[in-house]
Amino acid sequence: MRTIKKILEISDFKLNILFDNNEIKWIDFEQKLKSKATTPDSKYLKLLNKEYFKTVLLHPEWETIYWDNGLDFCPDSLYKNA
Repeated sequence: MRTIKKILEISDFKLNILFDNNEIKWIDFEQKLKSKATTPDSKYLKLLNKEYFKTVLLHPEWETIYWDNGLDFCPDSLYKNA
């Protein structure tokens, strides 16, 4: 299973991420967020705000990205789909 070591760059709905195997990958979240943000109370809808998206953090224990609204993504899935 892959883990995330560092967020290198944030650009609109894209993240440039350094994984534990030293590979660097761009991940585009825009389409995934749009497909998941189907209700007014969806946590994904909040991430479609560019400024809020940029508040992404790296969780030191889980070694993945997350936002303060409780959303996080599996680093292994991010790696495979990048």
